[in-house]
Amino acid sequence: MSSPYLTARRPSLAIAALSDAFLALSLTLRTSRRRLLVSWVYTPAGILLMLLACWGVDSVIRLTGVSFPASVAGMVLLFAGLVGCRAVLGERRTRRVVGVVDVPTGFALRYINVFFTPSFILLPLSPRIGGVEIGKIIAIFIIGFVVMLVITAYMVQALQALFHTSKPEHTSSESTSDSIPLTNTPAPPAQSTNTSTTTTPQASLPTLPPPQPAAEPTHLRGPGPQCAFAAQTPALLSILRQEGAPLARAQRWAAFLTTHLDTAVYSLLLLVGVVVFYTTSYAMPLHLALNVLTYTLSLSLPAKARRILHPVLTTSLLTLLLLTLLSLTAHQPLAATLKTYSTSTRYLTLFRNHPHPLPGAGDIFASLLDASIVSLALPMYAQRATLHTHLPSILLPSTTLAAATLFAYPTLCHLLGLAPTRSLAFGARSLTLALALPAVGNLGGDANLVAVLCIMSGIVGVLVGGGVLRVVGVKRGDYVTRGVAMGVNGGAIATAALVGGGDVRGAALGGVAMVVFGVAVVGLTAVPVVVGALKGLVGL
Repeated sequence: MSSPYLTARRPSLAIAALSDAFLALSLTLRTSRRRLLVSWVYTPAGILLMLLACWGVDSVIRLTGVSFPASVAGMVLLFAGLVGCRAVLGERRTRRVVGVVDVPTGFALRYINVFFTPSFILLPLSPRIGGVEIGKIIAIFIIGFVVMLVITAYMVQALQALFHTSKPEHTSSESTSDSIPLTNTPAPPAQSTNTSTTTTPQASLPTLPPPQPAAEPTHLRGPGPQCAFAAQTPALLSILRQEGAPLARAQRWAAFLTTHLDTAVYSLLLLVGVVVFYTTSYAMPLHLALNVLTYTLSLSLPAKARRILHPVLTTSLLTLLLLTLLSLTAHQPLAATLKTYSTSTRYLTLFRNHPHPLPGAGDIFASLLDASIVSLALPMYAQRATLHTHLPSILLPSTTLAAATLFAYPTLCHLLGLAPTRSLAFGARSLTLALALPAVGNLGGDANLVAVLCIMSGIVGVLVGGGVLRVVGVKRGDYVTRGVAMGVNGGAIATAALVGGGDVRGAALGGVAMVVFGVAVVGLTAVPVVVGALKGLVGL
């Protein structure tokens, strides 16, 4: 039997714990007011405005009869608008405009990896691929990657020699301090210190203050990883110290909750989603929370492990596993669960007011991916000086190879016996996934296959790209060749590896080359004559 003393003490301990919990929550809300305001009011409002703008652009494009992604057109228009704004208003006022635009676009770029995951999660809905065809896909992918990487490197080196734009192997401290917003690598929780998603080169804007951070990235998870708590600890502790020493436990709880506020919010959404799902059968809140929390978990892996177990792959596999378990508890096939995960009700369908089912989590992410594509205009604008200096070395290889690979890959794949839709998917193999999906959509190719190809291109670029370039004689200090070659062939993932290796200027060029290459392919796939020719090459 328990003693009367212990029996009487248990309620008092529970009351004390409950009191500390409420105090910790109060302190967390007091120290995170602006963070919550930016994250849950300003950012969603900005994203909604971006999607409304895309809908308007799409409505205009539909009047022309041309098939071109509104998100890519929006990216080009935003970039042109910022350049024009700088010419008319000057650098200082334009910097203020960038600071405002950076709030929603910064969020869209930091979380772009999680927006890629639906393409992988929905792979079980794709037609089965035979073992022989899988072998052909792997062979074409590996050989094509190496050959194209080498060709890109030689083209860039030849253009540098022709235009006399070769640079010395040093990297000045001024250059290496620039951040590359599009290619920020996921950092461990204690190391992420990004304060903004866009950085204008110091040479062009030497005296202006940095733009306002998007969604308070010093508090939030940057491109995924949780940011350092050290930056906010002094402010929090100063408040806690005013409350007195007896609040040590509440202080610890408040510090933990403030550090993991995003995880706490989505954990709460998970609980709400469970209730909604089992009472109404609507799965979007539950699926959304599961997807985001698995992404958070995947970012907790060590940096070396993340080079191979990329967060997109890890998140997709974990989410698919959880959806499989969820389908078992709901006594329905996995295919039915995946069809509720994505009902194909995207923002354009909603804004056009067509009859539609309720959107799923995959549709939310797909809509946000369009916002991410528009947001690519900001890193392009931030690197406009680099773009101007090395324009021939970026523009000529990117556009030439865009046209060459768009026709060469489908032709080769068809000759080797791949299905027509998979052959067309290879035409966008080298693009970053954000631009590959609209390109393959224009062609009618296999979107799920191109998702795998694009992500694997980045991972292979990280693992062997640098070694291949060294073998063909590209020096480590030749950041122009390394950057353009990795950007064109490995997309955002491979370009991010350059940042991790200290080659910041190479990453800047890689980010711009990646966008130019992708826009060129998307532009070509919007031309009906080109689409007809490509379909003819694969037997459609």
